[in-house]
Amino acid sequence: MRDRDVMNLLDQIELYVLGAVGERVAQKDYWLFIHHSMKSGLLMTKALEKHLQYKLEALGVKPHQQ
Repeated sequence: MRDRDVMNLLDQIELYVLGAVGERVAQKDYWLFIHHSMKSGLLMTKALEKHLQYKLEALGVKPHQQ
């Protein structure tokens, strides 16, 4: 699977999760969970790291807080 495919999948999962659980999960919590999961599972590529950092920064989460 290409990085772009993974990023698109993560975006689609985000929409599903946020729609399914509503106010119980914040968008930034979702992306922090994805970041930590991918990093701990050694699934992070440079392109995915850049994409996730962009998402987190856009949500007001500083990269050093990850």
